[in-house]
Amino acid sequence: MIAERFAALSAEVQEAAGDRNVRILLAAKHQPAEKVMEAMKAGASLFGHNIIQQLRATEEELTALGAPDREVHVIGHIQSNKARVALQYADTVQTVDSLKTANRLNTVCDGLDLSRNVFIQVNSAGAQSQFGIDPDDAYALADSIAQLPHLTLTGLMTIGANTTEELDIHRSFASTRELAESLRERGHSNLTELSMGMSGDWRIAVEEGSTMIRVGRQIFGERPKP
Repeated sequence: MIAERFAALSAEVQEAAGDRNVRILLAAKHQPAEKVMEAMKAGASLFGHNIIQQLRATEEELTALGAPDREVHVIGHIQSNKARVALQYADTVQTVDSLKTANRLNTVCDGLDLSRNVFIQVNSAGAQSQFGIDPDDAYALADSIAQLPHLTLTGLMTIGANTTEELDIHRSFASTRELAESLRERGHSNLTELSMGMSGDWRIAVEEGSTMIRVGRQIFGERPKP
């Protein structure tokens, strides 16, 4: 079933994106390594984790199973005491929303002698229930990240408006795209990724310029109970 679902979604995304390349990130929250392995056999190569303990456990099990190379992102809020594990097992952290977090990641990278890509998480809907920086404050954060030697700012991530009003969803994604364009004009030339859209709104996100959608249940089915 995973292979069929992934093939169907890939075709839908390609049709919606036209000539643009939009990647599918599979959110692996609470998914056993065997299901992640099945998705890789179906062609998936980009995975995201919300929970750092699961990130480590899944990655170690996949390595033991001889899994092929894959790209792994942190897509959940990251606590300072989890930064070391996150950076050891993930290629990119999508959820940087403060200079404190950026500085912590850079310090840990320095100690581990590695570099990582990061996205700024933007609260494009202005929702109190969502993590993410206010769009107006993203400029200063981006400029600060540019001064950190172990981090490269390569994208923006947003959850988007949690509403059934499509116009509001469009606006939240459009504002994130416009912010990315403005940051590139400011000199942040590596910022090419827009992680926008999940199972319920990915089509709108793609219309508004997303380069990466985040889905989980649509491919894996219902999450197992933790």
